[in-house]
Amino acid sequence: MPLRGNLRDFSTTQLLNLVNLAKKTGTLTIEGPTEAAQMCFREGKLVYAQMGTEDGSLPLVLRKVGKLNDQQAQSLKQRPESANDKALGLLLINAGYVTQADILQSIKQNTLDITFRLFSWVEGLFNFDATGAPPAGRITVPIELDNVIIEGSRRLREWEQLQDEIPNLDMALKFVDKPERLKNLNLSVEEWKVVSYIDPKNSIKQIAKTNN
Repeated sequence: MPLRGNLRDFSTTQLLNLVNLAKKTGTLTIEGPTEAAQMCFREGKLVYAQMGTEDGSLPLVLRKVGKLNDQQAQSLKQRPESANDKALGLLLINAGYVTQADILQSIKQNTLDITFRLFSWVEGLFNFDATGAPPAGRITVPIELDNVIIEGSRRLREWEQLQDEIPNLDMALKFVDKPERLKNLNLSVEEWKVVSYIDPKNSIKQIAKTNN
């Protein structure tokens, strides 16, 4: 029986539960109102995710997590090996830029970041292709779906709570008039990263999307 429908009737959480329980292999494509996404599975494990036309190549993934700077990432994109993440990964390891663990962890985090974004989608046509597979040359990292579903559901609840407290996520934030009050704030690196995006030009929704 083909697995296709609309997220209005069958949520991302339910889809992942089905894939997990049935140990499915293939590619789930979701066409949302403004963007599309793909998740690839092997025997019920998440192995790859791609958001629309976002560049999911290894140099850009490593740049996103701070393992490479912009110049290094762009330079690597020009190399012949850039079409094959496995060949490029070996080159980076041998050159001492990153370790194998760095590469696998970065790819895993990128896959999870994309997947968690899909939990908040409430509308979109989905289709599961049992013959679908990750793009050739991409490095895949198997991820158990149980914890993904639990964490994704938790983030969804937080997102719904945020929408209740701040109904208009298109509004922008600004700093208080007396910034000296912020001097004693004790924030984590990730929290300071979010704070750095506070600007009248950036809406709450944009900041949330940028920081996954």
